[in-house]
Amino acid sequence: MIQTIVSNAVAPEYGQATVSFPIREEDYPSVVNMLQRMGLGDPLKRDCRVDEVCGDWPILKRLEKVAINLDEMDYLAKRLDSFDAQEKAKFQAAAVRFGLFDMRHLIDLTFCCQETTVITDFSDLEKVGRRHYLDVNGSSAPSEELENVDGYETALLLIGDGDGTITPYGVIYDNGMQLRPVYDGQNFPLYQHQDAVLVLGLTHESDLDMNSATTWLFLPASAERLKRALKRGGFEPGSSIHCTCVGGNIQEEIEARLDFERESLKDLNTFASAIASIDEAQHAKFKAVIQMANPQSAAEMTALAQNLDLFDFVPGVHSPREYGEFIIRESGHFDLDDDLAPFIDYEAYGQKEINAEGGIFNEQGYVAYKGTQSLSELMMRPLAEQKHAGSEMRMGGFSR
Repeated sequence: MIQTIVSNAVAPEYGQATVSFPIREEDYPSVVNMLQRMGLGDPLKRDCRVDEVCGDWPILKRLEKVAINLDEMDYLAKRLDSFDAQEKAKFQAAAVRFGLFDMRHLIDLTFCCQETTVITDFSDLEKVGRRHYLDVNGSSAPSEELENVDGYETALLLIGDGDGTITPYGVIYDNGMQLRPVYDGQNFPLYQHQDAVLVLGLTHESDLDMNSATTWLFLPASAERLKRALKRGGFEPGSSIHCTCVGGNIQEEIEARLDFERESLKDLNTFASAIASIDEAQHAKFKAVIQMANPQSAAEMTALAQNLDLFDFVPGVHSPREYGEFIIRESGHFDLDDDLAPFIDYEAYGQKEINAEGGIFNEQGYVAYKGTQSLSELMMRPLAEQKHAGSEMRMGGFSR
């Protein structure tokens, strides 16, 4: 966690605010609102003056007395949040070695500092040499090669070259590392900090043949997060947008039902939020309900996800006999004498219940709908939402 105290250099009378990075998704809207009341937090400008940086990253104190952008700082913090102790030493030592102060360069550094070697402890040269071998050759180096490495000799050769730079974070050897421009100053490189139901890449349709930059969205996200990401990407109301789904923890069968070129961003985000709220034990039930109801849009699947309690589901049951036996022996509705079990026609009873419930069997098991509306009515969005949809940003002609 990185804690910053920020202020408005132009209007110091607004006082100071404390912001912890990375910002939790549920806190993001309130943080933006707090900064906006201070005249800060523009999606594109570096308008937050850093008065103090606290936390486990002393190298970031070089950002003090400097203006930062909220989302750039949040992205950098997310990148650093994934670093282990060795990567932490490499990042900080490399920032000193290459004299990096600008946020854009610091973000770029998170993608290449792993190529350096930093020695923080000279007491075990065998270990130092092996780590250096991995730094140079990559962690994918064959294990048999690593076993044959003379770590002690490798470390002596490294130290003997005299190319190390002493920093407060260890002695760094850059190994020929080059600071490559990964972040262009506006569009953040793809990096998934936490689980997401959908990972979407948005590009301007007019720029598809020009290798245009991509705006990455991780759904579900707060409306404030989405609004700022779209503004940062240069997407205005009425923009024509090409949308691609590149990942997420959604089942392929469900993803295949989404037309990302036609769905509205609001519908996709609401759908992702509904899926994220489903208990893991309910995923099989949701898949069974999807197969039963055959929804054709994100909004229809959202309605189903929000109304799973209107469906009965018995996993692993695929025949009237199995369903009848489940009801009589396992559901708890009957107190069965085992001596009577051989005389019960489970299949007939199961079929009777299926006919009464209107249930079906599918790959997941048995599912039945017990709502008072028809399934098509259940999946239909309220009229107010349908009217509002015309003002939403929609992919492919993604109108907002």
